[in-house]
Amino acid sequence: GKISRTKLIKEADKYASLYVRQKYADKDGVVKCFTCPKRSHWKKTQNSHWIVRQYKYTRWHPDNMRPACYACNILFNGRPHVFRENLVKEIGEERVWAIETLAKKLFTEKDEWIIEKITHYKELLSTPP
Repeated sequence: GKISRTKLIKEADKYASLYVRQKYADKDGVVKCFTCPKRSHWKKTQNSHWIVRQYKYTRWHPDNMRPACYACNILFNGRPHVFRENLVKEIGEERVWAIETLAKKLFTEKDEWIIEKITHYKELLSTPP
């Protein structure tokens, strides 16, 4: 049968998160938190977002996701001011502004759009660096 949208979103979150946390890991699997100096294994980090996840167009956008420690992501709500500042340093004001603009767009996609995200991140994961 048809997979529910909730399940699809959960799947997309899972694969995007795995991708982001592994992408920024060093050869020992260690990742630096995007918003504080803490370093930990990618399995112990979280996928943090600049634009909150309720906005689907940016929820799985690579420019909107970076690894973060539990404290920054959960206890400090992702430290948005630091997150944005670091993101601008890394990808530039223009690209940050682009995702901020994209987030404002009303989400009208069919489930297939989310399935494409799942497939995309699954494929990236199966490709060795």
